[in-house]
Amino acid sequence: MKLTLFILVFIISLNSIRAQLYVDDNGTITSIKVQEITTQEILFSQGENLRLMPASLTKVVTTATALELLGAGYTYQTDFFYRGEKKGTKLYGDLIVTSYGDPTLGSRYFEETAPEMIFSAVADGLKKAGIQSIVGSLHVIADQIGYSAPRLWEDMGNYYGASPQGFNWRDNTAEVTLSSGAVGTKCRVVSIDPDIKPYSIRCEAVAAAHNNDSAYVYGIGKMQQWWIEGSIPKNRSLFKIKAALPDPRAAFKKDLIEYLNKNGIEIGEKRPVGASKEKKNIPICTYHSPPLSEIIKVVNQKSNNLFADQLLLTIAKELKGQPTWDYGNLAVREFWEDKIDFNHSFRLRDGSGLTPKNLVSAKGMVQLLNWMNQNSGNFSFYAESLARGGESGTLRSVFKHPDLEGRIIGKSGSFEGVLGYCGYATTVSGKKTAFCIIANNYLVPTKKIRITMDEFMTKVVLEN
Repeated sequence: MKLTLFILVFIISLNSIRAQLYVDDNGTITSIKVQEITTQEILFSQGENLRLMPASLTKVVTTATALELLGAGYTYQTDFFYRGEKKGTKLYGDLIVTSYGDPTLGSRYFEETAPEMIFSAVADGLKKAGIQSIVGSLHVIADQIGYSAPRLWEDMGNYYGASPQGFNWRDNTAEVTLSSGAVGTKCRVVSIDPDIKPYSIRCEAVAAAHNNDSAYVYGIGKMQQWWIEGSIPKNRSLFKIKAALPDPRAAFKKDLIEYLNKNGIEIGEKRPVGASKEKKNIPICTYHSPPLSEIIKVVNQKSNNLFADQLLLTIAKELKGQPTWDYGNLAVREFWEDKIDFNHSFRLRDGSGLTPKNLVSAKGMVQLLNWMNQNSGNFSFYAESLARGGESGTLRSVFKHPDLEGRIIGKSGSFEGVLGYCGYATTVSGKKTAFCIIANNYLVPTKKIRITMDEFMTKVVLEN
């Protein structure tokens, strides 16, 4: 590769994009590094020490750390019990569910985590125990998790900003169906699934002459009334958007009780005075999540914020005894600080990258990727979790040059004014590299930055 010429072309390309809006102000900041893994040859470096907002590139750090600290085979479990006194087929007592933070319960990302799969196991367990009705209540026991302090208010009420809640259910997401009329008229809420009562969502969004979902949900769990602002297309009888689920635990209880009642097990009668006070828990069944190796595929290929943040809290619980954001970030830092230049290259505040307070340098990210390739016994699982350029996940729409097929795996990250890519690239001459490229503070359309980064990595791969 003619490195000097290419560096000039790349810098000119970036500068020409900036010039369209900035004229004299070079406000876009870039941090770039491409390094051969075995020889440590640097193929390209520009601002590699600059710490920039990484957005979802943070997930690459979280999943690597989870693999090393928890193991590829790690699974979450949810235990189902009953307690009380049985009289014939009737239980005078309670159904107890103990959660350990499984983010996959009821998730749409795995067939085995569908609500019906979980509920049918509970129903079968109760029937095997000879229980056809429960005079009592359903209790869910789980950790209480606070919101991530640096999370933006504008994200928290939307599905992508749904925060781990100690007990997670159906991706902590509610589907809200709206209807719209003429342009400028206020839309209305038709239905919400699952039922979120006693919470409610009022609609302030209006109909517009576009075909986009430009509606945003505002609210957090401590607020009983949420609301929707923005706009949706005009004249739609049914238009679906997604909100964060205000109380996943309550939604789960309603769903399970409804399922049991429909499948021959009545639950919910008021327990009579003097009923048994038996406290011994009798096991019904234990549900295990898919292994961590499968969960991180969803994190990295689908850029799932909920799963990533729950992994951080799980690391905190397993290593520090408490599932807090601070302990999670501390555990991540303690794992990496004697392996790479972590303290000078990273400032992390969550596991997903949703907060703009995260900072990462291209140098630090490449060091981490290098370490995983060279030292991790879990690297095959890690590599498999990453998207493939031009084919899958968050890299499906980039690195599509036919000669790049099978040569780039990695992750993208983006939010307003931020775009980045990192991962592994094998050049046409066989050089195996780790790369990271991040841009911050741009005001031009993200598409222009994406095209420039795509062209850059294509040249690196094809000309080395």
